[in-house]
Amino acid sequence: MSNVSTPTNADALTVIELFPQDEDWSLQTMRLLAQVAVGGADLFECARTAARIGKTTHDNEIWQREWNRTAEEVAALGRAALEAGDTVTARRALFRSCSYYRHSEFFLSSDDPRRDEAYRAGTSNFAQAAELTDGLIERISVPFEGTTMDGYFIRPDNSGKARATVLFLGGADSWAEELYFLGGTEFPARDMNVVVIDTPGRGSSLRFKKLYSRPDYEVPVTAIFDVLEKRDDVDADRLGLAGVSFGGYYAPRAAAFEPRVKAVAAWCGTWSILTDFYEWYPPLQEQLQWLSGSKDDTEAREKLAKFTLDGIAEKLQIPVYVMHGTDDIIMDIKGAHRFVEALTSDDVTFDVYDAAGSLHCSYDYLSVAAARLTDWFVHKLDV
Repeated sequence: MSNVSTPTNADALTVIELFPQDEDWSLQTMRLLAQVAVGGADLFECARTAARIGKTTHDNEIWQREWNRTAEEVAALGRAALEAGDTVTARRALFRSCSYYRHSEFFLSSDDPRRDEAYRAGTSNFAQAAELTDGLIERISVPFEGTTMDGYFIRPDNSGKARATVLFLGGADSWAEELYFLGGTEFPARDMNVVVIDTPGRGSSLRFKKLYSRPDYEVPVTAIFDVLEKRDDVDADRLGLAGVSFGGYYAPRAAAFEPRVKAVAAWCGTWSILTDFYEWYPPLQEQLQWLSGSKDDTEAREKLAKFTLDGIAEKLQIPVYVMHGTDDIIMDIKGAHRFVEALTSDDVTFDVYDAAGSLHCSYDYLSVAAARLTDWFVHKLDV
């Protein structure tokens, strides 16, 4: 039985568009602005960058140049603060610079060397900032198919207490580091551990190890859980799994075959990645070809057709949480409805955002959406 709730807002949909002349630029920058509340960006640094770009329309060279400039300037502030012994200022600046580097490379082609340059600079700054958290953000590596999947284990404190732990999977273009600002801070705030890893088709696994995305996502998830359950600060009986954007496929698919998952959330529901994502939002088709290891459109369609929850949804007999926005231009909400309708679990919550929060991943309502997601895990994992 599905509990369908529709959060509403008396006001019309209101968004902050720094680039009203370009829908894609606007949406991706709202994704960045959503991180301001948790230190992933600064509103005025973003506004100043937007002002330099001006009213240009989809000139990816100007986009890369100006966001990269902001990333470098903020990183320099962080390094200067670190040299002066001002670790809090340094940590915050290094975190923000990571976000700006990620933003700078977003619209570049997959084979542009500046993508790797931005990735290396941004993730290096995040790792340096993580070292300034007194051990609350720990770098980890998970052995997998002759190499490793790398990421972070994030905890509320250093007590060593065995806690409920959620593996948080990103989407088609996310870095593991970005997930810290897209809800990753909310789990520790509620006395849970959260783990963010570059799984196949994402981050360092895609860029440097050629670990392409795969439909059987329970395979990498199982490898991660095998490592987590051996940790003294993880309660192996209270493991959760969440996925955002494309992760709305990864998480349910893995949970259907990994019995250690006690609750699963899809932050953007889907049924078929081919129809609900690849065909629905053509601007990301090159990205999906890259992450699936496809040489062209034909091969991508053939591979992505296997990324479906048909025959999988009914296997989920654990609590399931799905949320989706009605104005999502990247992932078709019809796929979310189809997924929910196919579920046979007796504990399903479906949050549909039709005003505030109606954009992809509820970027315009992130503080509320992330809180609802993590509060749901609090109840389902008995935190």
